[in-house]
Amino acid sequence: MLRAPFRIGLFGLGHVGRALARRLVEDADAITRAAKRPIRLEAIVVARPDGRTAPSSLMTAEELIARPSLDGVVELIGGLEPAHTYIRNALSAGLEVITANKQVIATYGPALARLGRLRFEASVASAIPIVETLADTLAADRIRSIIAILNGTTNSILGAIAAGSSYAEALADAQRRGLAEADPSADVDAHDPAAKLAILLMLAFRLRIDPSHIERVGIRSLQPAQLAAARQRGFVIKLIAAATTSDDSIVEADVRPRLVPADAALARVDGAMNAIALDAQYAGSLVLQGPGAGPDAAASAVLADLIRAARDMPASAGSLLASLADQAAAMVAPLGPKNPYPAAS
Repeated sequence: MLRAPFRIGLFGLGHVGRALARRLVEDADAITRAAKRPIRLEAIVVARPDGRTAPSSLMTAEELIARPSLDGVVELIGGLEPAHTYIRNALSAGLEVITANKQVIATYGPALARLGRLRFEASVASAIPIVETLADTLAADRIRSIIAILNGTTNSILGAIAAGSSYAEALADAQRRGLAEADPSADVDAHDPAAKLAILLMLAFRLRIDPSHIERVGIRSLQPAQLAAARQRGFVIKLIAAATTSDDSIVEADVRPRLVPADAALARVDGAMNAIALDAQYAGSLVLQGPGAGPDAAASAVLADLIRAARDMPASAGSLLASLADQAAAMVAPLGPKNPYPAAS
């Protein structure tokens, strides 16, 4: 006999929110089998309702959080506010929270996780299950380095520049295809991968990091000639988020364009894909690769967290972040010259 449904509210009905809502309806039987109970979407908060949204399901954030039948909420608004406030209030009300919000987790994650069950698999690399891998599967291992492509937009732009387009042409094409925002600064100036790297640093090195403390260099100044010269030397240029730790536990981390050997796994990551290479003391070298963006990929990761919540599984990553709440935000030095992959100049 199935348990009572796990009832959720949803903040945000953009592309990812709609993809999630569609999955909950179209794949209801498979989801019920996986979760061992139905998962029901009961209420939605949207900033700008449209004709495709059932009016009966809409309410204010305060009304949703106060709804007594809910077990949890999913936050898919993005940005720091009002998302941070909604998450904080929902956790304080005893609701589980699942979010894809990298900015909120990178900035407020430890304090929020102390309030209740917080899950955020979709916040770093969408469909790539890196959050639970670090927090659970590799929890007893020692991570020595992370070398990652964490921004599909810039990866796609760099591929176009390598093929001969100028930066401006490649960016305009990415915007036409919906890969880049009208204001692309979060991606091309490396704010987005820096926030994601800050989350990985907390999970891998138990180190609370303010994302603004991570040195970052974007891709605006890269020219086709630079990528062509790198290719002639046997390298490709990728925007790499990297972190390493030494035997004395000093952590170095930054985000910048780097020269990646053409025969390395990360060099072959094309388009809007993401990839994360981990070096662990006991597990060895691992590479996780997959879609790092897109509604279906993000909804897949959110749904995985929802199933864990419905099954009452521990929020491993949230618990880890909660343990860091009393730490002061640490500074990290940029990667030194002895670390993997030289900076592209």
